[in-house]
Amino acid sequence: MSAHRDHGRGATGREGGVEARETVVLVGRPNAGKSSLYNRLTGAQAKVGNFPGVTVEVLEGRVEHAGRFVYVIDLPGLYSLEGGDAESDEGVARRFLSGLRAEGRRVVLVQVLDATCPAVGLRLTRELCGLGFPLVIAATRGDVLEAEGRHFDATRLADALGLGVRLVSARAASTREAVLSLALDALGSGAAPTVAGFDPDALGSSVLREADTVAEAQRRARQRSARLDRWLLAPVWGPVLFVLLMSALFGAVFYVADPASALSDRMMRAVAGVIGPWFGAPRVRSFVVDGVLGGAGTVITFLPQIVVLTLVMELLDASGYLARGVFLVDRFLRGVGLGGRGFVPLLTGHACAVPAIAATRIIRNPRERLTAILVIPLMTCSARVPTYSLLLSAFFASRGPVFRGALFVSLYVAGVAMGLVASAVLRRTVTRGKTLPLVIEMPAYHRPELRVVGRAASRAAKNFLKDVGTTILAASAVLWVLLNVPAPGSAAVPPDAENAAQLRIERSVAAAMGRALEPVTRLAGFDWRINVGLIGSFGARELMVGTLGVISGVEDADDAPETLAVRLQGQRDAQGRPRYSPAMAAALLAFFVVACQCMSTVAAIKRETRSWRWALFTLGWTYALGFALAVAVYQLGSRL
Repeated sequence: MSAHRDHGRGATGREGGVEARETVVLVGRPNAGKSSLYNRLTGAQAKVGNFPGVTVEVLEGRVEHAGRFVYVIDLPGLYSLEGGDAESDEGVARRFLSGLRAEGRRVVLVQVLDATCPAVGLRLTRELCGLGFPLVIAATRGDVLEAEGRHFDATRLADALGLGVRLVSARAASTREAVLSLALDALGSGAAPTVAGFDPDALGSSVLREADTVAEAQRRARQRSARLDRWLLAPVWGPVLFVLLMSALFGAVFYVADPASALSDRMMRAVAGVIGPWFGAPRVRSFVVDGVLGGAGTVITFLPQIVVLTLVMELLDASGYLARGVFLVDRFLRGVGLGGRGFVPLLTGHACAVPAIAATRIIRNPRERLTAILVIPLMTCSARVPTYSLLLSAFFASRGPVFRGALFVSLYVAGVAMGLVASAVLRRTVTRGKTLPLVIEMPAYHRPELRVVGRAASRAAKNFLKDVGTTILAASAVLWVLLNVPAPGSAAVPPDAENAAQLRIERSVAAAMGRALEPVTRLAGFDWRINVGLIGSFGARELMVGTLGVISGVEDADDAPETLAVRLQGQRDAQGRPRYSPAMAAALLAFFVVACQCMSTVAAIKRETRSWRWALFTLGWTYALGFALAVAVYQLGSRL
């Protein structure tokens, strides 16, 4: 296992000297303040370390302290080093620490312990004492204790354990100096702790006590969490309030992100208008503007959603409310193989699958997280709505608005139902494994540290651009080739030809693929034109309408879907019969509910699983199931 290598000065201060890298590893329970401390130590130098074989993000920062270069590593939050499979946070931590030892680094562990509830953190301390690494303790939330009128006796804890202990607040600038000095002193001695047989509960109780005098304001601060929990964790109102609050928050996310995405789209159009004339050949200009810049526009359109969603998630988590929401919905989702942490990503998937897949990082169980990633594409995202609206208005207009409205709602319900069923099946087959019980602490409510939240959003944006953006850009270029390059044996379309765009698609590689697939897709009522529309929709689901519009000779079908609906209704085959029927429309709707025909979603799955295996698996099983449903709906509808 190897981390990224810096080509500057090594840990010992010599040029290129990396053979004895001094490494500080932060380890602690979730919600202990570890992320805040990490950001305080590393500042803006934090980045995701390149650690092969590690499937979760392990952050690494290189900092200078007292003339020495030190590497600070932030492990995932964990409750114990024992148990858990190889891909769990516990398994990653064990494997990671073994790798550091084999690499020959000089390592000191800094346990981040929540001073407001030390007993639970000291259970992890007992395990860390047996690893053989030098160990110190940074007890956080000292400012919270002071506000509540309580006192943490760091000296008593240090004497009991024989370890260096500091009470710190991640908000204080002096914390960086205190923690790094403490860690490097322990590293210099090289002594591993020898005391491991202590009672965490008894020791935790002995080091946390009431202050000599407690002011009224401090007493009220201590009671605030209890009063809020009486409402927010109520058996009836608690889950309802959580669902309503999450729905409102994620609605607000996309209410804020949509204008930013629209602005980004206009900026890309402006750039295309400037760059386009640089390329004289129409085909080259179209490739650059529609293929390359179009793909870049898709990436930038998603970026505000990723940033805003990350901000909301970090704020909820840092405030202490997200842990309570997970507790409230855990029992329901556990019945289909997901825990309470899966609720937030599934809800987000109804707006867009890309940020929803990124949101699965809050799920600690790796098997549950993988399951959530695989079923999120079944949630009815907003990009499906244009196609739903087109098909409902074109083929079900005579049924009246009540029927169409009920059918539209049923498509959303069908997506949720399919997701829950698929989750239950996957957890018993390809993602089967031990279901871990919900172990979660209810941290006190507190004000999030905006600097830490902002850096998390910045890091999410950078990772999205690097990992997902490059895949989307490549897929967009390939899609342009399929839709614009003539198939072998087809004549090129003159640029000034009437209906040039329509002719280009009819003679394209995508059209040849659509015709080749037609004998099979006819089972669902799909002809080559529908097949080409589905190929175009792989760029983004909403492109189905625009691609069908070009094939049908309707300009700007996205802005005038009513015209396209009328054109689809009136199309006839060689025998004079309607080319498309309500049964075909119903089959296409069934296919759209299930199939993951979106390159951005595929790229997000690849990024989060760090493997093409699961991305291609998702494409395979959703397309197979979607087509099977489409065939069943079409065959049954045609007979009825």
